[in-house]
Amino acid sequence: MNSKTSMQDIADKLGISKNAVSLALNNKAGVSEELRFRIFEAANQLNYRTDSKTKKKRGNLLVLIPENIRNDKIFYYEVFWSIEKRAKEHGYNAIICSVTQEMEDQLILPELYHEIDFQGMLLVGVLHLNYVRKLFDLGIPLVSVDHYYDSLQLDAVVTANAEEAYKIVSHLIDKGHKQIGFIGAISKSKSFKERWSGYQNAMSDAELAIDMNHIIINIINPSPLEELNFPPAQIADHLDAMTSMPTAWFCADDRIAISFIQILISKGYKVPADISVVGFGDIEAAQLIAPRLTTIQVQREKLGYEAVDFLIRKIDFGGSPAKVSIYGELIERDSCKMLGYR
Repeated sequence: MNSKTSMQDIADKLGISKNAVSLALNNKAGVSEELRFRIFEAANQLNYRTDSKTKKKRGNLLVLIPENIRNDKIFYYEVFWSIEKRAKEHGYNAIICSVTQEMEDQLILPELYHEIDFQGMLLVGVLHLNYVRKLFDLGIPLVSVDHYYDSLQLDAVVTANAEEAYKIVSHLIDKGHKQIGFIGAISKSKSFKERWSGYQNAMSDAELAIDMNHIIINIINPSPLEELNFPPAQIADHLDAMTSMPTAWFCADDRIAISFIQILISKGYKVPADISVVGFGDIEAAQLIAPRLTTIQVQREKLGYEAVDFLIRKIDFGGSPAKVSIYGELIERDSCKMLGYR
């Protein structure tokens, strides 16, 4: 490892200013999130380490992610850099390593696992159960981030999906909506399935019937990264086949919601004058679409911070397996309205 790597080295590698590198590494405003991610990635590659006056160097944390989210700049980049930042604050070196489909299928551990000593591992995103079981059986402190596995007593830090879905559907109900649709591939994502559960509970507690004609949960897109986001043409076909339309829709994530708003507008609907739409996640594009999207803000930085803190507690003290749920925040913008209000 090169302990003398400087901020200037990172700047030269990326062709940017040293000041931009400093802003990113010190978690200050002034650089885009995409550039911040690239800077943290380059810092990892160059083994850049800040000197810590308060924390002694304690070791390495291996961060494993599915290859298909390696370059995701919409959701996971904030999780990645918050893990890197928090680990550094604790005196640890977080090393991100992607897992290919072949590695998962053949249960192959990353080469880094054999080359470097690791005190613990973080799993970000969804990996195949058999692969996770192999990692679990290694006996190294292990925490799953943004996903958990029903058949394993594995420590996990996740979003409170059901509770936050309940919150945003209740928000629609409070605005007078009684016919509320749902879109999300619940068979492809545990998070989406939990949000579906939260939707159902909110409707049930309000004594509102769910019209299955207004539910889109079974359309499948084969693309690995985008498989949760239904093809627009198929959603449009589903809408064309509907005999009625709800007054509001809850989409299981923002990417679906943004696509859905565009589909509705293309079909002549006005959002929210005719139909209200809400999402889940609060990605950057949620503020850029017209109308701006009402959504649940997932605390992505907190997911990363809590995951690192949880893992270090496991390293230091052990303890029984547990799941930590991080609550979000309802962000009200322009895509939903009080029913009957123009």
